[in-house]
Amino acid sequence: MAGGAKRVAALVLAACLLVIAAGCGGGGKSNANGTTEGTTTAAAATTTKPAATPLAKGAYVTRMKAIGRSLSTSLNSLGSATTAAKAAVALTSVQTDLRKAADRIESITPPQPIEAQHAKLAKAVRDFADELDPVIAKLKNGSITALQTVPTLKGLQEIQTASTAIANKGYKIGG
Repeated sequence: MAGGAKRVAALVLAACLLVIAAGCGGGGKSNANGTTEGTTTAAAATTTKPAATPLAKGAYVTRMKAIGRSLSTSLNSLGSATTAAKAAVALTSVQTDLRKAADRIESITPPQPIEAQHAKLAKAVRDFADELDPVIAKLKNGSITALQTVPTLKGLQEIQTASTAIANKGYKIGG
């Protein structure tokens, strides 16, 4: 069964990598000059927090690609899982990394032309992470075939849709 489990894990890994790498990369709020926000001066601390300056297109693409690379690294661990138990551990790690990626995406102030698509992408990544709970539970119960459902999860499809919408506006954040 180890060979079958490895094929299932490889299939899931390939599907997830294609979608995630097409859709993510980068983190932290920065201004158009690329400096990280979060430092405050005494004067700034006494006023209401101003809206974050949207990233310039190049800075946005760079940050999003970095998030995508970190997720790809995480997903690679799933490809080496040969048993349901190992797949459960690997997928739990992927789930944690997806949630961290969603946090990083949400912390970015995207360029105005893609604000809506960026918000949809962040939500989709978080939703996908949440949808992995029942898959992980089945894996913990010994069902390696539970991995076959991962490519069909709504969140993964929504990641692809949001990523494509961002790319269609000229922001090539994938691969």
